[in-house]
Amino acid sequence: MTQSENARIWASRAFMDSTRIKGFTADPLPTGMSLGQMAEMNEAGERMSAEHFPEKIFAKYPDKMERKQSDLVLAAGAVVVSAACADVLRQFDLGHSSLYPIKLFQHDRKTPVEGEYFCLNIGERKAAFLPEYSRGVTTLGSGKLLMPPNLHDDDVAISPDALEGPDLWVSPPLIRIFFF
Repeated sequence: MTQSENARIWASRAFMDSTRIKGFTADPLPTGMSLGQMAEMNEAGERMSAEHFPEKIFAKYPDKMERKQSDLVLAAGAVVVSAACADVLRQFDLGHSSLYPIKLFQHDRKTPVEGEYFCLNIGERKAAFLPEYSRGVTTLGSGKLLMPPNLHDDDVAISPDALEGPDLWVSPPLIRIFFF
């Protein structure tokens, strides 16, 4: 993104949108890390290789046939995006963020879920969040910062430095939000 007077930054609450959480599970990761640890590292903007993400995930419930997934879901701890979403993301400067192929299967572990998907590793951080100018910031006991579930225009303040560098990032200590 080039800096301009019309530059816009989008803050996404997809990490907290319960409608995006899908019932999938995965086999243990080759790294030995749990799916929860993988999710925490991704939400914190850690650069991770493909081995930190599952190659396949499986529908959790035997009585539910999973249909084609929407463009961005949270499944088995991973941020899973459709091929169409991945194509859009690739048009931007992702920096150290990565897209890793993932296969989705029904509970039987054989029948594929319709569509092509990728795990999204958000591997960039920017110290751009301005809590003192943002609305409704809660400081947790851990020192992490949390925003309300429903964000509106101008609720989240970001420094102009955010316009430099990659176009996708997180901004610790703010949690559960990523930026474009």
